[in-house]
Amino acid sequence: MNKARIGIIGAGSIVEVNHIPAIRSLERATMAWVFDKNPQRTELVAKMYGIPVLSGEFPAAALEQVDICLLAIPYGARKPYIDLCRKMGKCLVVEKPFAFSKEEHLDYCSGFQPWEIAVNFQRRYYHSVGMISQIIGKNRFGRLRSVDLVQGNFSLKGGSGYLSDVGLAGGGVIAESASHILDILLLVTRAERVKLSQLQSLHLSGLDYDTAFESVIETASDEIRVHCEISTLRNLRNGLYLEFDHAFVSCDLSPEGKIFLRDKKDQHLEFSLLDESREEVSSFQATKVNMAFFLFWQQLLDAVLEKKPNSTSACTSLLTSSWIGEIYKKINRS
Repeated sequence: MNKARIGIIGAGSIVEVNHIPAIRSLERATMAWVFDKNPQRTELVAKMYGIPVLSGEFPAAALEQVDICLLAIPYGARKPYIDLCRKMGKCLVVEKPFAFSKEEHLDYCSGFQPWEIAVNFQRRYYHSVGMISQIIGKNRFGRLRSVDLVQGNFSLKGGSGYLSDVGLAGGGVIAESASHILDILLLVTRAERVKLSQLQSLHLSGLDYDTAFESVIETASDEIRVHCEISTLRNLRNGLYLEFDHAFVSCDLSPEGKIFLRDKKDQHLEFSLLDESREEVSSFQATKVNMAFFLFWQQLLDAVLEKKPNSTSACTSLLTSSWIGEIYKKINRS
């Protein structure tokens, strides 16, 4: 394979603003075509970037022209394309949310080699995430005892388009946005299992708007209490708040978010960790959103060309799908 040929299904804003600029920056990839059921969106994106267009109904034969397919359409519309890529032996990149249960996750992965199917959890490559992971992994401040994960932004707009249709979106704000942060939390704690306990939620027709829940993350050697608040109805003090044996650490989880350290005895601010030593910081850490997309695609190509799964591969986010699935089971029963 000289250059990986990529076909794009879906021409929404994330494709226009993030995916295509990242792919264009890769020396090892080229874009074969773009397709969207909305012809206006297809034409706009195609003209902006000079990409060939697929018109009308999606022609299955177009997959013969590509090595990798990016599937950036709503959750509820993906399965026929996943099945088609599996049948034709094409590698696949899927936007989140990927699945709402362990069983669904494994079903989508079935028939693909582990390196052939990936989920775009590109925030894994944020510089701030790498720093938090190092702090936890090296026991800088003792054992991690608990985590508070807070994401809340009040909006009068509400859901629109596919986001207002649970059949397409799969869920509400947890699925659409907070799934990234749940995935990050499992990643940085090196979670092996997670158990959901208490949950309260304001939801309507399967779409969650304000949810608070408690979980316990189990690692190889410990258990970590997790409290989460995720809302589109309240403005909250957004961030990740970690309690260690000897300190409190907080971060807003933007790509280069500052990490603040507070003394545990009197809780006054000691200092902010702006960076780690350059010897310890991986080259695969992004300080900008588009850099994270670039690093994701770079790693994805490594996995495909070397035939080895890595942090882009869907097999590494099975626990994320399981946790999200348990959350929505409890929401829909409440």
